[in-house]
Amino acid sequence: MSTKNLQDMSNIEKKLRGYLYGTACADALGRPVEHLTLEQIKRKYGENGILEPQPDSPWTDDTQLMLVLARGLLRGAELELSELMSHITQELVLWLDEPDLGAGATTKGAALNLKDGIHWSKSGISSKTCGSLMRAGILGFIYRNDPDKLVRVSLLSGRITHSHPSAEAASIAGAYAVKLALDGVEPREMRSPLLEVTQGISQEFTRALKSSYNMAYSDVGDEDALRILGQGWYADETFALAYFCILRYPNDYKKAIQTAVNITGDSDSVGSVAGGILGARLGIEAIPVSWVEALKGKEILEEMVEPLLEKYFQVSGNKLRF
Repeated sequence: MSTKNLQDMSNIEKKLRGYLYGTACADALGRPVEHLTLEQIKRKYGENGILEPQPDSPWTDDTQLMLVLARGLLRGAELELSELMSHITQELVLWLDEPDLGAGATTKGAALNLKDGIHWSKSGISSKTCGSLMRAGILGFIYRNDPDKLVRVSLLSGRITHSHPSAEAASIAGAYAVKLALDGVEPREMRSPLLEVTQGISQEFTRALKSSYNMAYSDVGDEDALRILGQGWYADETFALAYFCILRYPNDYKKAIQTAVNITGDSDSVGSVAGGILGARLGIEAIPVSWVEALKGKEILEEMVEPLLEKYFQVSGNKLRF
């Protein structure tokens, strides 16, 4: 293998680790402050809010469900959509036996529908919460070099649990943003392709995405801007808040995630979405070593690296590029 190919493989491995650890570390940082108001966070952690994870910090259902989706992809990302959805369905049913890390009622309800034999095309619940968005980023890695399938799988795999148009659009955007990050697209240049791939799905999501972009380049401070954009319980708001933080701090993973989790709202989900995208963009080196060391369950992430890399190259085939 040539030196260039070895360098290319090393680079994509660093980006994959950046995505996995970027998601999980941000999720773990946001976990203790989810459901707290910003004022409560400041009273507990100081005026700047929570800034560092505690030792042995666990992730939440956000990372857990991303790994569930990843396992489904490992079983059949290269297959036709109906076969792939069956594998993802099976992983979601198996997930019901895993420890409850705080999953929402929508994802649980849809997984129970699947367990009861309801077909994946009808199992989803018309909810615009962010459960499908928060797991979708791994699709942007696996299907980086097949954008058409990326969009289709993002839509259908999200619809298994969340069938509301806002959630569908957010799932596509969350996955596609990771693809763009891997492609080296600057966050400010992501706006147009994200609007294009989600066009016509949800006016609500389109408004949120545009508002996020406009707010990021306004004179409004971080706290006030995030408060205006929402709390992140709904998928359109979750993505808007995460994208805002990426736009404000495109080259600073730590600052972006600290900003993302110190909100009144769904801190861990906003953080994990932003963390996955920025981790994919900047690579594992951008994530503070202390955050990685503080993360509980690192061995689980490491066990996923090699098989996900193999699946990436398998799916890319002759579309492979760096």
